[in-house]
Amino acid sequence: MPLTGVFVNDQEAAVDFYTNKLGLKKIQDEPYGEGGARWITVSPAEMRISIVLKKAEKEHEKAMVGRSDGAPILTLGTDDIYAAYDRLRERGVRFLGEPYRHPWGIGALLLDQDGSPILLQQESGERLVASGTSLGTEFNMHGTDLRVLETSGR
Repeated sequence: MPLTGVFVNDQEAAVDFYTNKLGLKKIQDEPYGEGGARWITVSPAEMRISIVLKKAEKEHEKAMVGRSDGAPILTLGTDDIYAAYDRLRERGVRFLGEPYRHPWGIGALLLDQDGSPILLQQESGERLVASGTSLGTEFNMHGTDLRVLETSGR
C-alpha cells in the first residue's frame, strides 16, 4: 500500500483531527521507535493509500509543523466542496476563508490541528489527473467524502 506522511506535534491530536474531523479511517496504530512514538496511518475510505501521522522529533521535522512555505501539506478533493465545507465547519475544522473559484475548480484552505494548511478542492472536470510532480499522490472517493489529491511529500 503506498504511503505518504505528515509531520505532527501530537499524534493523539492528529488522530482525532484526521479521523473525527476529516473523516479518514485509522488503519494502523502501533508502538514505533523510542520515546513513545507510534506508527499511525489513516486513509480515505476504500483507498489503497495511507497517510502516516509521524511525530516530529528532529529539529528539521519540527520546523515543518504548522507551516509549509505557503504550500498545503495535502490536497483533499471532494465532489461537492460546499457540502464538505459545511460539514467540516460543523465538526470544528478551521478554514482560512470560504470556497473560492480557480481555473481548475473551487478550493478552500483549512488548517489541521497544528495549523498546517490543507487545500480542499473540487475539480471542474469529471476525471482526476495526477500532476506528475513531486506532489503527485492521488486518491479518489465519491460523493462528499474526501480524497487526497496531492501531498507535499513531507
